[in-house]
Amino acid sequence: MVPLLPTDETEAGLADRLAASPAGARRYAVKALWRTVQGEGAHAGRPAVFVRLAGCNLWSGFDADRARDAARSQASCPMWCDTDFTPAGAVKLSASDLARAAAETGGAVRFCVLTGGEPLLQADAALVAALHAQGFTVAVETNGTQTLADAFGDGPRPDWVVCSPKLTEDRLPLEACDELKLVVPDYRPQAFRELAARVRPQPDGRRYLWLQPEDGPRLAQATRLALDLCFDDPRWRVSVQTHKALGVD
Repeated sequence: MVPLLPTDETEAGLADRLAASPAGARRYAVKALWRTVQGEGAHAGRPAVFVRLAGCNLWSGFDADRARDAARSQASCPMWCDTDFTPAGAVKLSASDLARAAAETGGAVRFCVLTGGEPLLQADAALVAALHAQGFTVAVETNGTQTLADAFGDGPRPDWVVCSPKLTEDRLPLEACDELKLVVPDYRPQAFRELAARVRPQPDGRRYLWLQPEDGPRLAQATRLALDLCFDDPRWRVSVQTHKALGVD
């Protein structure tokens, strides 16, 4: 793997760089905020500001809870997820302060990706509106367990929705998305046919359907499987983690 580039543009150390907003207005627990490039999917290579919101409904984020939470949620992701979305070190920011911090971090970049954990546990219309006011196109990466209606109501919604499911299809109420990403080998197209039909077609009629090989000790096996599944059904494409090839967070 390419080592991380020696820059300050990583997701670490937000609490050392940013002060919390005053209590009172709705605040969002932000684990990290950094400028990078989108590494996966239809926007791969696009400069972006990533906002990692703390918290997830499938895993606590602590190693000691992996087996417990996998059994509780019936999801396999607690066993291999390597993302730090725990509350420790998160900074609580209002929508306007978060949007301003994203704009300052991004400089000329005006593409913002809300991620987690599960960002739809916190993201709402007020946050999207604040980011839009700063000129951002807003994307969100969700596990599909929350609805857009519950998160955003009748207010502004993200401009782009990526779903990477971690539960069975019957437990995913997400109404629609713009990209569907399955992490193989644990998640496969035959188990998500109905969810794939909820992917909004693009103007050319194509639906963005991705198979992401799981990183880690099973990478070779997962990559071979992703290739075979795409050969069997060319509607699906292999998702390559461009940011890891570039050596950026």
